[in-house]
Amino acid sequence: MITTATALQLITPAEYLEGEERAELRHEYIQGRVYAMSGASDRHNEIALDVASLLKAHLKGGSCKTYLLDMKVEVPMDHGVCYYYPDVFVTCTREDAESPLIKRSPVLVTEVVSPSTWRVDEGEKLRNYARIPSVSEVLLIAQNWPEVILHRRASHWRAESFTQVNDVIRLESIGMDLSLQDIYASVSFTASDSRPWYLVKPISE
Repeated sequence: MITTATALQLITPAEYLEGEERAELRHEYIQGRVYAMSGASDRHNEIALDVASLLKAHLKGGSCKTYLLDMKVEVPMDHGVCYYYPDVFVTCTREDAESPLIKRSPVLVTEVVSPSTWRVDEGEKLRNYARIPSVSEVLLIAQNWPEVILHRRASHWRAESFTQVNDVIRLESIGMDLSLQDIYASVSFTASDSRPWYLVKPISE
């Protein structure tokens, strides 16, 4: 999601959380600054909803829960915390289940990205999600061209790109196979919908 700075002054996490409960718009909190989140495109919403539905159906009856768009994730930093609203994520702890406004232990985080957000999602956000000890996989899904990149934590973080309609992504964090065909079930692409040349490559390429 695109974010726009709304204030130059630093505020505390407590001030952010108090203000966010009253705010009409969602904001992310990064290094003491608050950023208003812009609206999403049709494609963005369709992809996020489809992925969340697939995850929720797979996890039905278990201890893991799927969250979509409006739930905050707390990211521990060297000094303080950040708060993001991932597009879709899964968490499996009782502590998170009992916390109604903030989740702290996601295992899988998914962001639906566009050319304008790709660098932030595969840069700052990926690095910060990696700071959460429970996170083992981060899934980046392009909305304007058919590509999904899975970042997986092992002995070190590795990335794998999927671009073919028959590709199947193994999500080890939740024991699920997710196909590109299912991810993009509600959207279509033309021959011109390809990855822009100016975008950075996955970190393992």
